[in-house]
Amino acid sequence: MIIYKKCPICNSQDLRGYAIDVVRKGPHISRVQCKSCKLVFANPMADKDELDTYYNQYYEKDHYEAMDYKSLIISHFERIKSLTHATIKRETRYLRDLNPGDKFLDIGCGLGLGLAYANRLGCELFATELDKGALDFVSNHFQVKTFQGEVWEARFPDEFFDFIHISHVIEHVLHPREYIQEMKRIIKPGGIIAIGTPDISSNLYKIYRWSNFLRFNVPDVIDGLEHTFIFPKSVLSKLCLEEGLIIKDHYTHSIGEKITNLLKYKISFTKKINRLIQNFFNVNQWIICKRNN
Repeated sequence: MIIYKKCPICNSQDLRGYAIDVVRKGPHISRVQCKSCKLVFANPMADKDELDTYYNQYYEKDHYEAMDYKSLIISHFERIKSLTHATIKRETRYLRDLNPGDKFLDIGCGLGLGLAYANRLGCELFATELDKGALDFVSNHFQVKTFQGEVWEARFPDEFFDFIHISHVIEHVLHPREYIQEMKRIIKPGGIIAIGTPDISSNLYKIYRWSNFLRFNVPDVIDGLEHTFIFPKSVLSKLCLEEGLIIKDHYTHSIGEKITNLLKYKISFTKKINRLIQNFFNVNQWIICKRNN
């Protein structure tokens, strides 16, 4: 385990307890917040070996099985095959700068939804992922060059990619600044880095915390217990700017859960209500950055 005495982003020592969860299964049980920059992070934090073990066969875990997640993703693949390039650009604001023929890297590709869009646009596909099962899954659906491990372990050449897509990954890593530095190294001048992650500054998180305080309760961890760093919009944008990236777009959005899918999930009624509520709040964010020429 890793114990932080100061904020790993701004180095402030002004840390305060934020949330705790000793009921659900996961690598972390408690969160702190830096009172200076407002970053929220797991503390104590699982180390690399512990996280590698947790992410082994990640998409076979109970919550994904309950959602029949692989079948849901395959249905998305089939739908994406029929989309025009213009439709893809309309429904994926974060991919608007992706062009046919681009070298496209999906970091932490998961089951490959980002790869499906890039494949439909005729891009050259690359992917990294810790979970071998996920890499086997995407390799069965796309012509993609894969690497199992952290992105810097792949040793991609300098200025190699036109577009880097990293969706709901940076909140799982141990060294977010180093991830951004590595992405900047391997993206071409003028290339695009699109980072998707939860937004801890969402009004939903604020309402939840205050509802607990008014009842004299310590807030639970309400996002994934595997999350290491949860960024407010301001902290993520500041981090990207500090690393010399140009921010082209930065926006928030809801999870976009379809009611028809929600009804099919083999999860409790309470969990279904919680996911439904998230449809009415912008709980996630995308920041689209460009490397200067």
